[in-house]
Amino acid sequence: MKNRLLSIPQKYWAYLALLFWGVVCLLLLNKSYYGIDEGAAQALLLTWSVVDGVVSSVVTLGFPDFRAVFLAPVGFLWTGNLLAAKIFTILVMAVAAWAIHAWRRRSGETESALLATGLLLISPLVFNQIDSISVGPYLLFTFALGAWSDLKYRESPQAFGGMYFAQMLLCLVSITLHPAGFAYPLALLWRWYKDPLNKKQQNYYFVGIIFTVLLGMVLTMGWSHITWFSNPIKGLSAALMGPGLGKEMAADRWFSGFGILAILCFVVWMQASKLWADFLGRIFLLALAIGILTGDETLGMLALATILYWGFPLLLQKETEFKGGFWQQRGVVLVLIVIISTAFMTIDKEHYRSMLAGQLTPTDSLIKAYVDNIGAAGDQQKQSSLTPDKPIRIASQWPARTMLACRCDTLALPPDAKDEQTLFTMLQGVKYLIFDPRDPANHSLSHNLALMDDGKVDTVALQRGGVIVEIKDSTITK
Repeated sequence: MKNRLLSIPQKYWAYLALLFWGVVCLLLLNKSYYGIDEGAAQALLLTWSVVDGVVSSVVTLGFPDFRAVFLAPVGFLWTGNLLAAKIFTILVMAVAAWAIHAWRRRSGETESALLATGLLLISPLVFNQIDSISVGPYLLFTFALGAWSDLKYRESPQAFGGMYFAQMLLCLVSITLHPAGFAYPLALLWRWYKDPLNKKQQNYYFVGIIFTVLLGMVLTMGWSHITWFSNPIKGLSAALMGPGLGKEMAADRWFSGFGILAILCFVVWMQASKLWADFLGRIFLLALAIGILTGDETLGMLALATILYWGFPLLLQKETEFKGGFWQQRGVVLVLIVIISTAFMTIDKEHYRSMLAGQLTPTDSLIKAYVDNIGAAGDQQKQSSLTPDKPIRIASQWPARTMLACRCDTLALPPDAKDEQTLFTMLQGVKYLIFDPRDPANHSLSHNLALMDDGKVDTVALQRGGVIVEIKDSTITK
């Protein structure tokens, strides 16, 4: 029996380990409709609306990112099933980890790649990104697939072949996912500028990449779900501790954020030449530079992957000395792995306990307050009303997430109005507003609502995550 187990190829053990990891992730997932990323919620709602042929206000929210394409198969097969989308995200993350591991093994970093992949998959940030169907796993998947596509094309170049168009598509996908996705087309441009196969194919790539980048910028229209110039320390702290439930930064998050920043700077400084010489490493370097401008969890995801895949080789660069003591035989690395993995699993356990206890972010708590109280009361009123088909429309700062949770018509917040009467006119047909009045982007809205006459609006809920305002009467009289 022992000999049979030893005869099994290592790749099958790796597949079994990924399967086990996926099952564990599935058991730890949040089964509710809360905690979903805004862009993912929009992509899912659009797919479900198309499949069911339902006229939905989700089409008013603009062009979704390419997660809509990724999630289209599960949207068609299991319409309305949020768990299916999360399982698909697990598969995407598993493939991304496998591809990055294979790329690093190809570079001769077999031992460090294995350790880095294991720690990456159990990190709290990766688990949260899967649970919220966030951009991180899809961005890593696109970067890894782009690096392999470039390698395969150069092994058997064919102008305007399948690999050429695959790379153009990956450029478009990465740009729509996140601003850090610009790293892939930039790295590809530099690759063909410095190391072209021939002048003719170089021009083909220059034209194709530039056209794809411009098309991606037109489609994204400024990444409406991305908050620019957020605190990068908060995003980097998520690499160790996972995203927090609130906007406030506790002392431990400041400490961990600066610690991750220091480690990242050290790894980049020590491995700068190897990072830039490696095509995938160059993508990560550029993505980190662009991700600083957003400072979100995607930056933390990129920082964590960079630290693990290019940091471990610094610890393992000396050959193992079997005649030496414990510390000469990977002792420091072993202790470090035990500490990091224990910390990761402890934080994962705390997040799971928080999920079971029903703890939500302030934003999700605000949306849940509407669903449990105001939305439920509205449904009862519609059932007892003589006009039950009249819809209750909401305008929300998080329209897709609100629509997913309450299953009601939800619009984006109205644009800035010059005065309160103009705003009141814009709100015709809208019954409730859900937004964060402390957000600088909502200053005009908050100001105009405060100046409205008594009886027109009423604050029905005020929480840490924001406010729910009822529009008493938005009918325009002539």
